[in-house]
Amino acid sequence: MALRYTRKDFLRRLRNEITSGHPLVMTGAGNGICAKFIEQGGADILGVYNTGYFRMQGYGSLAGMLPMADANEMIYQMGKKEILPQVKEVPVIAGVNGVDVLRDMKLFLEDLKRIGFSGVHNFPTVAWFDGEFRNTLEKTGLGYSMEIEMLNQAKELDLLTIGYAFNEEDAVKLMTEAEPDIFIFHAGITQGGSTGYNEGRSIEETAERSRNHYDIVRKIRKDVILLAHGAAISNPEDARYMLNHTDCDGVQLGSGIERIAIEQPLAKRTRAFKDISFPS
Repeated sequence: MALRYTRKDFLRRLRNEITSGHPLVMTGAGNGICAKFIEQGGADILGVYNTGYFRMQGYGSLAGMLPMADANEMIYQMGKKEILPQVKEVPVIAGVNGVDVLRDMKLFLEDLKRIGFSGVHNFPTVAWFDGEFRNTLEKTGLGYSMEIEMLNQAKELDLLTIGYAFNEEDAVKLMTEAEPDIFIFHAGITQGGSTGYNEGRSIEETAERSRNHYDIVRKIRKDVILLAHGAAISNPEDARYMLNHTDCDGVQLGSGIERIAIEQPLAKRTRAFKDISFPS
């Protein structure tokens, strides 16, 4: 069963890695076998997300942003039954839908901590929406501020907090009102593989957009840990580019680990078995 970490101990582990010259690797884990072997590979943080479940069923990540299932119940059950029992030492965090009007969020966060989660991340998030839909959510009381409140409640419970933002306005709001321990600029759906959104964004553009947001948040809080995520970041070479061209302390991977890492190897291994012939 996964170890439970205080926020202080969690941060100490992460900062020790950075100080030792080891970039951080945070990944999603959509099932137990993913969690088991991602930990063996040396990941620093494991995240349980409703999108991870959908990815492992062969669907695109955005399925987790649609009203198909109870996102918070899903990550609670996945964590309790599948992920946490397979993990030995790596800290595990929960992707929490902070805009959940059907739960007492403080009680839910207490339950997450009780079963073994050591941190939370505001995901799924209304920050992914824009335009009239996002504006309507905000004006009808279902906006980003609820996620800010959730992160602050988690911090009061001594849980590490991770914040997503997709634009500069949300980044400022997040850093000034929640002050998460880790900031992640979400550059967009990861490209590549069978369900990637191949929008043609280059790694250079991904780095530039990320760098602009990092500059903003570091002016607000210099010691915040920065992770890169999404868009053109799909393999280790992309991660190296981000480290060389931004101030990020590491990367967060969802599709890049859970999905892309197994799609072609699984097909290749199946073909290898199928290519075996009967004896002549």
